[in-house]
Amino acid sequence: MRQRPMLGEAEAGAILDAACAHARSASLEVSVAVVDEAGILLALRRLDGARLHTPEAAMLKARTAAITRTATAALEDQVRADPALLAFPGRLPLAGGVPLLWQGVVVGGIGSSGGSPEADLSVCAAGVAALA
Repeated sequence: MRQRPMLGEAEAGAILDAACAHARSASLEVSVAVVDEAGILLALRRLDGARLHTPEAAMLKARTAAITRTATAALEDQVRADPALLAFPGRLPLAGGVPLLWQGVVVGGIGSSGGSPEADLSVCAAGVAALA
């Protein structure tokens, strides 16, 4: 039987806190989501000023990164080449989603929505750093 590391409530909270602290320090009005490896939501926060659509977009970016095991920015390029990839429901191939790895194993994903692609990625990077 295999054993895999799993992202728990404490880790998800720490990742979310670090990402949101970075967003606040950069005056970003974003939502941030953390999901497990199956794309199931573990933690979500909509910061003050974040637009109404951003929580859903953050969840979809996090889920997409986790289940495809790929940063969503890379998927944007793939969709341009093959628009049929948009046919998969529940995925959002836009920059701002990053897989979360523990000892080389994908344990989840983090997504940010509401900033520029670069800003959303910086929020995700702060969350990823909290897992290290």
